[in-house]
Amino acid sequence: MNPRLFVAFSALHFVLFPIPIVTLFWKDQIGMSLTDIMVLQALFGIAVATAQFPSGYFADRVGYQASLLVGATLQLAGWLWYARGESFAAIAVAEVVLGVGSAFITGADRALLFESLDAAGKAGEYTRWEGRARAAAQVGEAASSAAGGWLYAISPRLPFWLQIPVASLVLMSAATLRGRPRPLPGERRSHLQRALHVVRFTLWRRQRLRAAIALSVALGLASFVMVWLIQPYMQGRGIPPAWFGPLWAGAHVWLAGVTLASAGVLAALGLRATLLGCCVLVLVGYAGLAATSSAWGIAFYLCFMTLRGLQGPILSTVMLEDAPTEDRASVLSLAALLFRLAFVVAGPLIGALVDRVGMEAALAVLAAAFTAASLGALAVFVRAHAAARG
Repeated sequence: MNPRLFVAFSALHFVLFPIPIVTLFWKDQIGMSLTDIMVLQALFGIAVATAQFPSGYFADRVGYQASLLVGATLQLAGWLWYARGESFAAIAVAEVVLGVGSAFITGADRALLFESLDAAGKAGEYTRWEGRARAAAQVGEAASSAAGGWLYAISPRLPFWLQIPVASLVLMSAATLRGRPRPLPGERRSHLQRALHVVRFTLWRRQRLRAAIALSVALGLASFVMVWLIQPYMQGRGIPPAWFGPLWAGAHVWLAGVTLASAGVLAALGLRATLLGCCVLVLVGYAGLAATSSAWGIAFYLCFMTLRGLQGPILSTVMLEDAPTEDRASVLSLAALLFRLAFVVAGPLIGALVDRVGMEAALAVLAAAFTAASLGALAVFVRAHAAARG
């Protein structure tokens, strides 16, 4: 597979016209509360979590491209359902279908890129190509987001209808990606025994992998929660919905730049300092948003964009380097599963917290909680890597 084809696939996959206004759509068109929204995302997370590890195992055994094709087909079906949904139940069905589709893509895509580079003797370039792919995805999301608010103002369902041709293009681009035939393990085990072996190896026997996954979950959850809080935050600061698209686009252009620079930042600062900086960004982002009452407080959202741009490529590289060759997609899918399970637990509680105490107080609580969790996970990560070197 040409890595440039993978970059194009990533860009198309993240063309998402509804994303900058989806919270407004749920609130104003479907009639959801913030608690309902977090419950909806918990359902999405359950769907992803249920399919995540089986889909990664499927990718490792059947093929990475096959997994991408299944995921892209499901996402096309999900957007078709979304465009016609008019109730919480209908939107929940669409989210579940999209979630399962996402599970089949997550892990298989990165594993395919790593395998292709490794086959060409260029595995050391993975972080750079991962950064390029993520940056392309963020540019795709930024460009579509810039139009999302405008499309929503014309018709609230227009952004969702436009996702259908985009999803069709994603499916066609997945068909262009090729990898080597999957090598099957030589051992004679059932698929269940093999899957359990992967889980035991990753979470119990391989300390470095376990620590990397824990840190990935902590930092990922800290930034992901703000994706769903930033739109009501902007609404509360009096920012017109027409500005949501351009602001979201600008944030993702920033994210693309940080992602492209992630390999250089890692080389300049080192792994430990870069990840410590990510933990500091959690504190500054939440505290800044909580303390600022004007619309300019939105600038602190860039802390979370910077965090995402740094930790994603770096920790993916760490996990792929430590994962067994035949189980790379399974390991990445297991990490994604644990992240989704964490959100399933935390998301509805955070939504209820915001509804009960207000946005500012909730952000202050989250600043303390997520900073403590991130620093704790980083301490475990540093110890695990020091022990491995020793």
